[in-house]
Amino acid sequence: MTAEPIDGAAPATPAAADAARFKVGGAYAWYVLAVATIICAFSLFDRQVLSIVAGPVQAALHLSNTDLGVVFGAVFSVFYAIFGIPLGKLADGWNRSLLLAIAIAGWSLSTMIGGLATSVVVFALARSGVAVGEALANPSAYSLLSDWFPRKQRATAIAIYSAGIAFGLGGSFWVGGKLQDLWHSLYPSGVGAFGLQDWQAVFLGIGAPGLLVALWAATLKEPPRGLSEGVIQPNAPHPVKAAVAELFAVLPLTCQWRLWRLGARPKEVGLSLAALVLIGLAVIGMTRFTESLISTPLAPLFRLGAMPVTSHGLEWATIGLGVAVILGWVQSLKAADRPTYSLLWGNPQMIAMTVASALYMTQTYGLTTFSAKYAITHFHASPGEVGAKLGLVTGGVGLVATLFGGWLADFALRFSPRGRLYVSFGAMIAVMPMAYLTFAATSLDQFFWTYTLLSFSTVMWLPGVAATGQDLVMPRMRGAAAATYNLATSMFGLGLGPFLVGLVADRTGSISRGILTVYWLSPLVWIAMFILVKGLPTAEATRLERARAAGEPV
Repeated sequence: MTAEPIDGAAPATPAAADAARFKVGGAYAWYVLAVATIICAFSLFDRQVLSIVAGPVQAALHLSNTDLGVVFGAVFSVFYAIFGIPLGKLADGWNRSLLLAIAIAGWSLSTMIGGLATSVVVFALARSGVAVGEALANPSAYSLLSDWFPRKQRATAIAIYSAGIAFGLGGSFWVGGKLQDLWHSLYPSGVGAFGLQDWQAVFLGIGAPGLLVALWAATLKEPPRGLSEGVIQPNAPHPVKAAVAELFAVLPLTCQWRLWRLGARPKEVGLSLAALVLIGLAVIGMTRFTESLISTPLAPLFRLGAMPVTSHGLEWATIGLGVAVILGWVQSLKAADRPTYSLLWGNPQMIAMTVASALYMTQTYGLTTFSAKYAITHFHASPGEVGAKLGLVTGGVGLVATLFGGWLADFALRFSPRGRLYVSFGAMIAVMPMAYLTFAATSLDQFFWTYTLLSFSTVMWLPGVAATGQDLVMPRMRGAAAATYNLATSMFGLGLGPFLVGLVADRTGSISRGILTVYWLSPLVWIAMFILVKGLPTAEATRLERARAAGEPV
């Protein structure tokens, strides 16, 4: 299929022609889903492989557990947050198939650059490149699949796509561990061809195949936007320009300038600037507080001129920037796109879903970042053994749980409009007791048996929540809805989870205690889910009415 010009999209085709060329839920739709699932798996390959090589990376780059948590989480999440919103806008206005190809090519190259890094600065910049690529992929895939599949199959489709997470997580552990053991068998000193260490070979081996998948993604057909619901909406006339404008709409200071140009009152702009000052003060305060929890002096990760920057300072600066980005985006969205603001941020159910997802993923990312290192060090196991077993658990069980969660969510929907969320809520309740059972294990085999049950509960929640988020907005807003979800789960889930686990682990000398600490967020997750479940039927029933009231031309 010939792609639209990047800065000018063709108008929607007539409905009859669309029906003849694109069959919603047909064979080609399932083919697109298969390719998208593979892309999803590769995104987790590149993001998560750091977990299985954490020890060698820490040794080579001289990182503490807290430092590792910051590089793994906050550095990744801040770029994901900053670019997730404008790239979600781009996914709502241009060819999503080509965007997927660009995304995977970008993060694959960044992963390979990370494998060549000799300093924490270069490694962190490479992680940021992976983040930008992933920030583009998920909104594009969610929006694309929502047009290829009808509402009654949407949770199943998203569940299958999300199963790529399980493949990616499992594959990163399995392949990463096996490559490490293979490298050491070939080069007992750990340094091999071209002077590469084992962890560097892993990053290069994981990144390179993604370039071929990018070429494959570029061949996918692009359906008309809104096809699955019969509400055909044209692409944006200037999608790149709109995405750049969206980027400036969320960055601190440029956001306030844009608000002024959009006609915001001086009081509103002043309050927005005051919020930036408060965020800056909070960053300084939180940095000093968490640094005071560590008894030994902290070595800087790098220096900005003469100023040393510790992992704590970088962590809270990135979280502060993320908060500023979110506030800026919400203010700009309210001024520039009232219908999207109304359905995303003017809806208590969307807010509750976002909060629940962010807190829940704080637990998940804390768990998955340090589980492999915990098993290797606590049970004195090899990376290959741990990688193979963790890969089997996170890949196999994660796949089954995700697919089962999607099927069960769609099945439960037949009996109640809240059915999907009942499934997700149940999984979110189960993880806390399962986490405590897992880290009470006294042998490696026992650990993996209980970790299997924990993994099942950990991933089963996603299809019901993700499908609900897509149903609560109009078709043209689905990329923005996915970007909102990704923003929350990455900025706070990924941004805070690994850091908090690393901080507690450094302070107590116990990785397991660090992991279990984040599960005390569970009661807050349950409260947010209760609010979402309670108000869902009304929110879905009034979606079109609220969109029209906000000015949406439907």
